[in-house]
Amino acid sequence: MPVTFIPTLLEYAGAILPWLVFGSFIAYAVERRVSKERIKKYFGTATVGKFVFAQILGMISPLSIMSQLPVAGSLVKLGAHPGLLLSFFVAERAYDLQSFPIIIGLFGLKFAVLNAAAIFLSLLIAALAVRNLSLTVKSGAAPDYSGFWTRQGKIAGVVVIGIIIGAALRALAPENAFREITHEPFGGILTALAIGFVLYFGTILGNYPTAKAFADLGMHPAGVFAFMTVSPVFNIVIMFLFASAIQPRFIFRQFGIYAITALLLTVASSLLL
Repeated sequence: MPVTFIPTLLEYAGAILPWLVFGSFIAYAVERRVSKERIKKYFGTATVGKFVFAQILGMISPLSIMSQLPVAGSLVKLGAHPGLLLSFFVAERAYDLQSFPIIIGLFGLKFAVLNAAAIFLSLLIAALAVRNLSLTVKSGAAPDYSGFWTRQGKIAGVVVIGIIIGAALRALAPENAFREITHEPFGGILTALAIGFVLYFGTILGNYPTAKAFADLGMHPAGVFAFMTVSPVFNIVIMFLFASAIQPRFIFRQFGIYAITALLLTVASSLLL
């Protein structure tokens, strides 16, 4: 029986949108408490422990940090260490407060745990590899925390678009042809990396319905895992967005190290899926 668009759309929306709403209210409370003192406390000195903390904080952060990337220079002026701040920004892009429960709902607990662990290790290794480099962050305007719900509305719009695209892909893509190309680990990983490198939703939550569609269409778990682990950072739009605020050579080096590490962990994790 052919898969219909509306039931698939409702299935994907039901797994994602409630957590998006929950995260928005958490983000509102957190964003009200951002201050110069907190920036200095958590991002002022670049120790190994602080890098570990920055990865964890970035991965559980509910903030829409990509919208604040242009003001990274101002955060440095407030006392943030450039390398530590960069590692936080990258972690915030790669994962979100809502990611873990959404991924459990879509792919199960084992997949969610392995995905979170692989992203954390990849982020940490990449951050530590460039921690001693002389990064500089371009100056920008002062952070603007007004219009919170307008920004959250834009994020919700992007997520809805991602859900629609994922449901359409699941319902309309030629399932047999897609499975033929992606059912083996190599084909699945290669296809996932190619699509993930160019596909950009703005928020990582927009990737999840597309990953679910890949799985439903028969992509090998290694390919789905690569799309969920490597592609959140190894994306051409994300790389150039970061390069607009920090010297490109540092961005491409850190992102390259992340991609290689995440790919190796994808191969290892696929043996457990």
